Amino acid sequence: MENEDSQIELTASERVAALRKTLAEASAKSGSERVLILTHRSPDPDAMGAAVGMKLLIEEGFNMAATIATVGRIHRAENQAMVRELDLRFSDSEKMDHSKFMGLVLVDTQPSFGHTTIPGDLPVLAVIDHHEPPAMDVDADAPPPVHLEDIRVGVGATSSMVYEYLIEAGIRPDAQAAGAIFCGVRYDTGDLAEGVTDLDQRAWFDCFRRADQAALQRIQRPSLPPEYFSQLAIALRSARQHGHMVLALLGEVVNPEAVSEMADFFVRLEDCRWSLVGGCYEGDYYLSLRTSVGESGAYNLLGVILKGKGSFGGHGRIAGGRMPLEDPIDTSLRDVERELRERVLTILGRSGDSSESNEPDSETRLGRPLA
Repeated sequence: MENEDSQIELTASERVAALRKTLAEASAKSGSERVLILTHRSPDPDAMGAAVGMKLLIEEGFNMAATIATVGRIHRAENQAMVRELDLRFSDSEKMDHSKFMGLVLVDTQPSFGHTTIPGDLPVLAVIDHHEPPAMDVDADAPPPVHLEDIRVGVGATSSMVYEYLIEAGIRPDAQAAGAIFCGVRYDTGDLAEGVTDLDQRAWFDCFRRADQAALQRIQRPSLPPEYFSQLAIALRSARQHGHMVLALLGEVVNPEAVSEMADFFVRLEDCRWSLVGGCYEGDYYLSLRTSVGESGAYNLLGVILKGKGSFGGHGRIAGGRMPLEDPIDTSLRDVERELRERVLTILGRSGDSSESNEPDSETRLGRPLA
């Protein structure tokens, strides 16, 4: 297995060669020339952009067949618009016969992430990702071995990494792939807002030129369903500003993407440095943490908030997590939200965000309503 340090030292051409060799060896061993591309549950734009780019690389660059599969529904309006406007086609991993594939390529996720499902005994041939690898839980089952890893935490988007593979292999993205990669870079970097590399900038500008401009506009500003505004009204009534953080624990939500949508919405509040939103959907409790431009460390802070419960991931200004609830209809949901609120307020006090003491003052503890 390649480790992170050795991957950073590789040149772009060496990365392409290593991936080509890994897939060729797997094909010779299995007798198949079909690769399954998978990402995390309910993929976001970066996951979809990286998957579409990887499919193009495998088919046109390596002369093999590739299928993109997903797990979980795509809920968010912008993400649905991306699928619709770019005519993206994904298979349902849970309904597929995985035995016909030589192996799996993971993009924008890692086998040890809790929101990622590795199908059956399918070998993980490669992992292409830019997220911080999680700390290993000694009590958890070991993740499956990976033949090749390219994990670059400093890169703003996994789509940018896949773009580099394409260009190095001599493949110029067509309008569909360029649009998907552009959306991925746009989403994960906030339109190159901060903390991006030269690679992210090259991918953003080149793919923007190659994509359908009208489609990109429709993706960025899609029509919103009525339930979005109902959920927004609930979130506004529930949210409280505690110092520089907005906290909104919403109980049951219409879909898991509503949590991240509200977190994106609240972080735009004047003088807000952090927004944390939580909600329950189909027996799981979802959390989304956002930081404003100029702040970072969302991944580390969410890890402290979760305190070893559930799974989480993220980078820079974006982080998300999920943990199962024993009984979301009865006391479990209320207990989880009460515990989360107390933990966040304690962290605020220790950080000095509200006072010099180890406990937040009464105004910060109660919070200021937004509506």
